[in-house]
Amino acid sequence: MDSSNTGSLKHAAIGAAVSLVTFFLPFSPAIGGGVAGYLHGPDRTEGAKVGGLSGLLAAVPGAVLVTLVASIFVIVGPGQRSAFLVAFGVFLVALLFTVVYGGVLGAVGGFLGALLNEEFDGPVETDPARLRGDARDAESGLGPDPDPELTEFDEPIDESAGV
Repeated sequence: MDSSNTGSLKHAAIGAAVSLVTFFLPFSPAIGGGVAGYLHGPDRTEGAKVGGLSGLLAAVPGAVLVTLVASIFVIVGPGQRSAFLVAFGVFLVALLFTVVYGGVLGAVGGFLGALLNEEFDGPVETDPARLRGDARDAESGLGPDPDPELTEFDEPIDESAGV
């Protein structure tokens, strides 16, 4: 596996874990997909893919849990073979439902997570040297702001101009 596939799988696994931890919330696969998409980066298509993969990864334990809970309520005749077939049928139906539910919501969440990553970590990020205010900017050679009380939105007032 190359590093991009390893990163995708790692982010999808983290998103699946978030989906499983938040299973009691409505649309929890979207939450896990959003985390996976945000971690994966600003590419929305890749974010949707990783989010969908996290929903699919979370679907398998979800289907097993649904099957265990549903098998408690299934009343089957005296044959053990029929009990196994009913449990297997419930598992397949639950797996199909959770795959569709988790995959679609995870992809939507992954798309939105990648969008948030682009919004908050995009190319307009503030330079850490400017935040510290004590280092010279290597590109422009400028030092820290002359007046730390002023922001970039404040205009200095020239009092000598008689305003």
